[in-house]
Amino acid sequence: MTIADSRFVAPPIGEWDLWPDWACQVPAAAAMHLRCSEVGPGHAVLHLEDSVWPLNPNGATHGGLVAAAADHSGGVAAISVLGAAGLPATATLTGEFLRPAFGPLRFEARVVKAGRSLVFVRVDVTNRDGALCTTFTGTWSPMGSAPTRTSTESV
Repeated sequence: MTIADSRFVAPPIGEWDLWPDWACQVPAAAAMHLRCSEVGPGHAVLHLEDSVWPLNPNGATHGGLVAAAADHSGGVAAISVLGAAGLPATATLTGEFLRPAFGPLRFEARVVKAGRSLVFVRVDVTNRDGALCTTFTGTWSPMGSAPTRTSTESV
């Protein structure tokens, strides 16, 4: 598989210190102003400090933006276990909105189970007080071979 934009190509599995910067510069993450603080095998933590969309009338982050950020967070966790097996595409994403999402928000994504054809991920979203405000469960499907980074490309 060839990807025209090398920003979509994850660093090698195991080089976890490179992953947070990569996860932030993927175009969707950059557009949402997501900041990644941690990535490891089957685990990613991202943060949304300020909403790029207008806030809800109660001052909470819009649920659509919360879902988009959770989708990206889950994708980062999924690709962290897939490696060369594939570039994950979201197959399902279901959210439970438990309370208003008052920012800043923290997205913690954990792979629950990874198989050859699907990766199951849970994303917990906590608000400025550290309270769980939203949970997402989703499945990511490898789309075939993942693009590879050449040795001359920078992260």
